[in-house]
Amino acid sequence: MGAHDRAGLERLLRYCARPPFALERLERLDAERVVYRLPKPQRDGTTALTLTPLELIDHLAALIPPPRRHRHRYHGVLAPNSPRRAAAVVLGRDLTDDPSASAELAAPGRAPAPNARSPARYPWVMLP
Repeated sequence: MGAHDRAGLERLLRYCARPPFALERLERLDAERVVYRLPKPQRDGTTALTLTPLELIDHLAALIPPPRRHRHRYHGVLAPNSPRRAAAVVLGRDLTDDPSASAELAAPGRAPAPNARSPARYPWVMLP
């Protein structure tokens, strides 16, 4: 995108400012009911949701990520403290640069020492 690409800038701004749902699909039936027409039918054949205004706000609030938290959370072998993480992500790094990665792969069943602590977990008194 060039500095003078006004059409590209407008597309980018429209994309960033778009609402989380299409306003054209939202219709107010009366003071107690709102209908949202789904873009595709659900598995059970539902094509529209009839909600109260508070239920609609509840559904929209679920789309907002929690403040000051990472949006991606990893579980299982991809979790940061998983003992099997090194074997799971080995294809993502170059083994020739990291000699410790090949040692981790050679002994995947090796458990850490029971009283070994991560340097990030040392009490501040024990630090040099």
